[in-house]
Amino acid sequence: IEQLPNDMWIEIMSYLSYLDLQQLRLVSWRCRDLVNRRYFLNKAKVIVTKENLKEMKSHVERGISYLSFEYLELRNLTQSAELEQFLRLVGPEVKDMQVRHSPVFRNMDGKLPNLKILRIATTSFLENSSVSIDGINMKQFLHLNGFECDGVSLDSSLKLLMLMQLRRMENKVRLRHLQFEYRRNNESALLQVLYDHAPTLECVDIFFSCSPGIDTTDWCLAFEQMTRLRTLKLSGNCHLVLLDDILDSIPQTAQLRQLDLTGMLSLTNEMLLRVASKWHKTLRSLDLMFCVQLDVRCVQALRQLSGCLQSLTMAYCRALTGRGLVEGLTSQPNYMLQELYLEDVCFIDEASMCTMLQRLPNLRKLSLDNCRQATTDQTLATIFEHQTLLRVLRIDYCVKITDNGFIGFGKQPFPITRLRGLRKLSIRGCRNITDRMLKKALQLPELLSLTLDYCNRLETKGIAAVSVNCPALQMISLASCSLLDDESVRLVASNLKRLRSLNISNCSLLTLRAFQHIAKEARNLRDLVACSIDGLDHEAAQKLLAKELPELKQVML
Repeated sequence: IEQLPNDMWIEIMSYLSYLDLQQLRLVSWRCRDLVNRRYFLNKAKVIVTKENLKEMKSHVERGISYLSFEYLELRNLTQSAELEQFLRLVGPEVKDMQVRHSPVFRNMDGKLPNLKILRIATTSFLENSSVSIDGINMKQFLHLNGFECDGVSLDSSLKLLMLMQLRRMENKVRLRHLQFEYRRNNESALLQVLYDHAPTLECVDIFFSCSPGIDTTDWCLAFEQMTRLRTLKLSGNCHLVLLDDILDSIPQTAQLRQLDLTGMLSLTNEMLLRVASKWHKTLRSLDLMFCVQLDVRCVQALRQLSGCLQSLTMAYCRALTGRGLVEGLTSQPNYMLQELYLEDVCFIDEASMCTMLQRLPNLRKLSLDNCRQATTDQTLATIFEHQTLLRVLRIDYCVKITDNGFIGFGKQPFPITRLRGLRKLSIRGCRNITDRMLKKALQLPELLSLTLDYCNRLETKGIAAVSVNCPALQMISLASCSLLDDESVRLVASNLKRLRSLNISNCSLLTLRAFQHIAKEARNLRDLVACSIDGLDHEAAQKLLAKELPELKQVML
């Protein structure tokens, strides 16, 4: 194994969690060098909460910290002297900061001299009257190149103030990434920021919480200057005229690679065709979820893009047909497409689905949730024969599927075990699945995530087989599997040593003993969801978990 090239090592290491990577660093100098590559830095994000803040601060004060604070998240925190001292210690190292449910801008002020990206997520001031409305001074971040603010419940005047501080007349930074919510009270400031930073912007993400006015002149002037734009996401209440003008204004030289138009009800087939003609050589990812006006007439646009797209989402585009998708995406074998999401596209027939899947040999992710007519045992046989590179497979609520589809269907059976690299499998609501499938088919040593919600024919014997045949599982969801008992939970907790997330909601046969098994055996568990269990003494279960398994980060009972 030491003779493997670095790219092969990196592919293998991409399967590992952060803790596993830290263990791998100790194996050899070569492993240490590989783990320290920027490719793996996103796994090294430090999350600071009210539970670990004191320990984090003490750890840093000892001066022997092995942690990198380049990527830092503040979660569920309030302003405190302890947090201010911690940020004073690690602040110069922080380059990417996310603030989640943490109105602590005053503590951050002046502590982050090298910050490049600031992300504000679901942060509210409503419950903390001691926090000044002044928020944070954006002018202090001299190296800032990215700003995200979804700002759920964040005061609109505070968001407007932060936005105004990013205008060129106020600030000399050059943004490459901007995510913001459009409101009527911030339209002029947002347009000014877009115009000022247009020459350097590479990613623009705008959510329209309300519909802008009919005059689109200023929008066009801003987007006309975005020659370096690579990613564009527009969602919410954006009317037809504005959407059309924005897409027309972006210069073709921008070489757009990712376009997300989720929920753009106004998108027409003609507009999509113009997009395809404009960026058919550069576009790699296209998200058209809920673009309900699209129908078989968009086939020509899909055909133009079929040679470059690597990811396509057309979920809930219910006017599409199977024949149209076959003609648009796979008139000939398509070796480029790696991710395909077709949730709730209900007018695809089985024959068209099988034909399309036969011509997509390089798929890594496939979602066919609620495609009830098209997803059958024969469809699964086609997937398992041709899609051997799949990493993620979602077929929720495909009620025609039976055990035979996974074990092997037809004269030349192809079982799911052919998908050796499958990492996530979701068969929620596939009500015909029984223990037979779990025992005979589900032997996937690399599977990390398994969702079996509402498969209410499953019993303890099947769960026992899964806990042995899928030893790498880190997440398993068994919600509403009504026949499962305490023994099922014991087997999951004791056999799945890497389990971090467990959902056993609405499993009515469970008792307090199931939680005793979890507290005793599931030492790596971090998230537990066990809602709607009739007859359970919730207070006793909560006390038991708090005492025996304090490592749990989230418990929902």
